[in-house]
Amino acid sequence: MKRSMTSLMTYLPLLFLCTACAVAPQAEKPAIQLQSLSYDEALQAYRSAARDENYRCIHQTADDLYKASTDAQIVAIVIDDVLYLKRDGVLLELGQVEISEKAAHYTSADARIEAGYSIIKQFNFSEYNESDDRNVELWVKTPEGTQHLKTFGNRCGI
Repeated sequence: MKRSMTSLMTYLPLLFLCTACAVAPQAEKPAIQLQSLSYDEALQAYRSAARDENYRCIHQTADDLYKASTDAQIVAIVIDDVLYLKRDGVLLELGQVEISEKAAHYTSADARIEAGYSIIKQFNFSEYNESDDRNVELWVKTPEGTQHLKTFGNRCGI
């Protein structure tokens, strides 16, 4: 009996170590990585479907105070009722499914990717209020997870 107790005490630390490893928390899903895109490539894709641009908004990455640096990348472009994003080297086109004065919601044709935004603040209105700059909360949802970004909307309007 004493021998089996000694044997058990020898293996007990190993048992605890194995148990601790087995219940380690799972790693969080990796963040979605949007890539920089240009207005020209979004406009070319839009026009390739025989559409003419009336409205546009270029979203640049911003800090917590919604300030875009001079080298901030463009991560989303809205042309009329279409939102363009770039991921894994592919230009994505999402169609508008809902819009209000301060928000919009978009989805891809296969409904695997959704995106949307909420306007936090509008300022620098043009003389006839046809365009403005804006602070925006942008979100993108894919099967891999959801990413939230603060963006600066540059010259949004006609």
